[in-house]
Amino acid sequence: MATNDTTNNASQTLFRFVSLRNPQLTETKEKNLGFIHRPQKGLTSYFDSYINPADSALVKFQAMERASKSFNPAGFETELKIEEGGYADILKIGRKISKQEELTVLEESAAINACQATSKDQLSVLWDNLMYQTASQNNFYVKEAVAHILRALHFGYVCTLASTDELVKINGSDFRAKALEARIVLPMKFFGDGYEGEGSGTGNPTSRQPFTVGKSAIGDDPINETKAVLSVPAKEQLKAEGEKILELTNLNLEKDSLNVLKSELEKVQKIYQKTRNKAYDEAYKEYLAANQPALDRYRAQLKEIQDQITKEMTEQEINALYAKLEEPSIPPFVFTYKNEVNFGDFTEILSLNSLKIFVDKFTALTSGQKPEDGFDFTKISVVSDRKLQLGAAVVSITDEFDTYPEVFEKIDEEHAAKSQTLYNKTPAQEQTFASLGGILVPVADSFTQYAAKVTPRSYFLKATPQGSIFAGSQAYLTFYYQADSSAWGIASAKLSLISDVGNFDESYNNIEVVDNKVTLASIMVGKFSKYIRNIKIKIYFNNGKEASLDLSGIEPNQAYTDVLYVKDIKDETGNPGGGIENPKPGTFIPKHFGVKRLGIADYLKVEQSVHAYVPGEVSNIENVMASELRHKSSVARDYSEITDTTSESIETEKISDTTKADRNEMQTEIAQELKKEQAITASTKFTYDTKVMKYEIGGTYANNTSQQDSTKQAVKKSQEITERAMERVLTKINKERVQKIIKEFTETNVHEFDNRGQASQENPQHITGVYRWVDKKMKNQIYNYGKRTMFEFMIPEPARLHTLATAVSKADTLTAPADPRRAEKPWGMASAQVATKDQIEYWANIYNVKLTELPKSPINLILGKQWEKVNGNEEYRHRTIDIPVNYEASSVKMFYGFERNRKGTSTLYTSNFAGGMVPFSNGGTSIDSTAYFTPQNVTGSYDFVYKCSNIDSVNIAFEITCKLSQAFMKSWIQENFTAIIKAYDEAYAVFLEKQKELQDKAKEEEAANKEKLGNFYREMESVILKHNCIAYLLQDYLTTLGQAFTSGSQMSDFKVILSENLEQYTALAKFMEQAFEWSIMDYTFYPYYWADRKRWQEMYLTQSVDPLFRNFLQAGMARVIVTVKPGFEDAVQFFMSTGKIWNGGEVPVIGDPLYMSIVDELRKPTGEAQGKFWITRIPTTLTILQAKSVGLEVEQALPIFREDDPANCENPKDLETTSPFKLLDKATLEAGTLPTTLPTNIINK
Repeated sequence: MATNDTTNNASQTLFRFVSLRNPQLTETKEKNLGFIHRPQKGLTSYFDSYINPADSALVKFQAMERASKSFNPAGFETELKIEEGGYADILKIGRKISKQEELTVLEESAAINACQATSKDQLSVLWDNLMYQTASQNNFYVKEAVAHILRALHFGYVCTLASTDELVKINGSDFRAKALEARIVLPMKFFGDGYEGEGSGTGNPTSRQPFTVGKSAIGDDPINETKAVLSVPAKEQLKAEGEKILELTNLNLEKDSLNVLKSELEKVQKIYQKTRNKAYDEAYKEYLAANQPALDRYRAQLKEIQDQITKEMTEQEINALYAKLEEPSIPPFVFTYKNEVNFGDFTEILSLNSLKIFVDKFTALTSGQKPEDGFDFTKISVVSDRKLQLGAAVVSITDEFDTYPEVFEKIDEEHAAKSQTLYNKTPAQEQTFASLGGILVPVADSFTQYAAKVTPRSYFLKATPQGSIFAGSQAYLTFYYQADSSAWGIASAKLSLISDVGNFDESYNNIEVVDNKVTLASIMVGKFSKYIRNIKIKIYFNNGKEASLDLSGIEPNQAYTDVLYVKDIKDETGNPGGGIENPKPGTFIPKHFGVKRLGIADYLKVEQSVHAYVPGEVSNIENVMASELRHKSSVARDYSEITDTTSESIETEKISDTTKADRNEMQTEIAQELKKEQAITASTKFTYDTKVMKYEIGGTYANNTSQQDSTKQAVKKSQEITERAMERVLTKINKERVQKIIKEFTETNVHEFDNRGQASQENPQHITGVYRWVDKKMKNQIYNYGKRTMFEFMIPEPARLHTLATAVSKADTLTAPADPRRAEKPWGMASAQVATKDQIEYWANIYNVKLTELPKSPINLILGKQWEKVNGNEEYRHRTIDIPVNYEASSVKMFYGFERNRKGTSTLYTSNFAGGMVPFSNGGTSIDSTAYFTPQNVTGSYDFVYKCSNIDSVNIAFEITCKLSQAFMKSWIQENFTAIIKAYDEAYAVFLEKQKELQDKAKEEEAANKEKLGNFYREMESVILKHNCIAYLLQDYLTTLGQAFTSGSQMSDFKVILSENLEQYTALAKFMEQAFEWSIMDYTFYPYYWADRKRWQEMYLTQSVDPLFRNFLQAGMARVIVTVKPGFEDAVQFFMSTGKIWNGGEVPVIGDPLYMSIVDELRKPTGEAQGKFWITRIPTTLTILQAKSVGLEVEQALPIFREDDPANCENPKDLETTSPFKLLDKATLEAGTLPTTLPTNIINK
């Protein structure tokens, strides 16, 4: 019985792919019966007076919301009122249409009558109530009822239309079927972007944009966002960071103030010594001038006596002559001067701030009381050298501070304490690595605890009044701004302040943006006292942005925090430089920057079925000579093991004992070919659903032929793939033809060829048997099995969120030690030559380096009095002063005294410790006094030279203040710098060892978990990109996402906060997660050079063991395409236009021409063939004998499936219409009478 050769032609899916294109432009006029439009002419609306038709969709929707509050839905308050009113019958018909139930003839007639009976006023009321419910979302059931009524009226209207060629072309022949699936379109006049219809008005001309394919106002018109409001935790975090900055600022200010005080006191010391010496000289000159006559008489008498002295005279004779010399009747010279440490000098030379610090550190209250707000320095009166009156209070210098070295020692102790506190509170600038998925990932800004917590674009401002930190501290402002990114570049700032002191302006340039912060630690210093009336701050960034702050009534010691938006810098004329300003307070919907609705994604598949079997090349020739008996045996062995983990279905058909065919070679090889394609493109593009291969096909515009063009291109792509796969199959089969096929079992085949001629009386002839390979021709056809709407997101620096998210705590990370030579200011020390003592102590504290003990500095060297008898000898004398090793003299106080040898003036000449000599004269019999010197480079053994004139005996003592020499400090810094660098090298070696251990461990796990790691990275990429996309959709997501709806830190007090906000938040979460097909998003990474130029090097050097994840980390831009889940298209469109989540039911279509094209195309059925099919020829493993072959009783030797429409084939010549295989009536084997010649070991088995 013959079989039908066309009924068993089962098809199989060869592969799947996606074609991305713009939608087929649909007819948007009223003649398209698939849409229900509100008539533009003849209808008035309650909302006419509230709407400017030329406004954007957002402005219109907000106006509709406001107008809805005063709208009166008379007769449409509830669903029950509608059911009991005049629309009861037509409502029932509309509900049946919505449920897709079949209408009766009477119901169709009722719909026609209702349509004809409905007046324009009634139609206007229906549309007004629908628009009211859409804007207010007041009553879901009323909205649905009005929509059902409009659908029934539309159906009645369509039933009355006469058929025309134009209507048939647009809608097809069945108008009623088209009307039953019609969608309601919200009028562009009330809901769309711009309007060109009747009464369009004169709005903003830029908002009346003509329809452009590939461009939608949804992604281009400005939509403002809600002003962010800092939450209480965010404010506390901001204050904590601000107080931290303030604390470090106070320590630095106090430390700097101590440095200034010491510097000013050293200046006072030098001035004191200079003025004292000058005063001494002047006093002595005055002394001489007042007693000049007596001195002249004395000198004249002295000269007479000296002239009488000869060499022959004895000592007794000389003394006798001097005995006649009369003493001058003048008082002895007495010099008095103010104390070394005195308030007179301080009030004249010290700055007011330094004087306040000195009073705080070195004085005690002796009378009066200290006011709560500190001493009154507006009324300063010097009572004595050591007492100072401040207002009603009197303070005096404590007894322990009599000299400057004692004061300097106290200042150095205070300075060291402040420096140590500053070291402890200043973190080292270390690079930290976190282990994520077994891979070491550099952690961004890990040493900044608050960097990832402080809200971007927020600020902290605090006014610190004078004297609140320490006595003498000036009033100042602390301000810092948290920018979006450190990549904003160097900033500059302008400040204007109005205070109780006056009006002031300040400006700052080249402010580094560090850790995303613009920090002005101390500004407007001393520019206010009790309060600030107003302050204005403007910050300008290199990226063209500026931030402005204007505050009034600022109270001291009160922290001010808030969000400070940025805008584009304006030019000199006040016009913005080309950007869109930040949103104003009170606005609602975010603008969807970077989001673009692309159009349609066609989900296509290639199905393959058998067309015909055709003879192929000669596979084998068997020759049997006349009268020949030949035996042939073959053994097939198969030890191979095939492991297939895919979900493919492999079908094997065994034809005969020696011929086998595998019918899925084409499919298998195509899958491998596609896998190769994927591998090639994996470095730049990845499709998250591995079951679907996506190829972007289509232009950037839509026209009436775009669908046909896209289909044709898809066919060509599919042909390329199938032909390539066919070549692979051919290669594979050729190899099989020259090799034995080893199976998992052993199969022995024995053949006997007997051509001896005993079966007939005829003489035997030579016989030749020709075997042919059998090839098959396959029919390939593309089918559309689904369509999706697509949205495109362009995301700059897509890995930025991942980078910020890796700022984790140090306890969970591997930290690389900081190199002191590459650290930032103020702690960086490139070499020992530029290093300071503070920097050495800072890094020694970090690396636990025990510094070489630093000798005490300063020290006082006391050299006691040494009385020396000189007897008037005027020769130069020398005295060695040994300055301690590693010290140099910084100041010298010399105590001297001498007695006159004989009557007359006596003078002592001494070294001045600066390379010169200085005289000290006295006209009396003796003197005891003090002199001060400022040494210059006095170290080691100093040769003190002195000379005595008319001096009998002299004594000289010294109090020398010594400090560590510059040479010693350089040596000390060099020694300890070397020790610190050595400690750093050791710490870095330990870090490298630990890093190598982790990396080795990761490499060991990588081979076993390669697939797992790849999935881990793909999931990470997907989550980060999804986060970015949702942020694009919500742009105010800083206040929308991440809300807290739980409280309690323990199980006992944990609870969920139930509120209306929770309901809205969960609705938003469900919508965002379910409306888009995030699991099959398609994304492409663009290289680093599309990112901020300042981050190029950082991004370029980013490494990862996974090549695609490395592309993700290095990407400067990412293009993400996400499709909308079927059934959510209208809700997404409504959200993109209004910012509202639709509350259920049928979603009306807003009259955007591009979206209406998408809606119309999505209604088309799926499963239709796309373009023409094509034929591919592939070899098989089947063979056939050319003659006397017998098999299954069929109409044809081998099946052939003829095509009814050859013109539908790309190349009709490839088609087969007849089979070359012949069907023989008799092809049997007959038994012979001769015995077999087979070995007995074969026939006896």
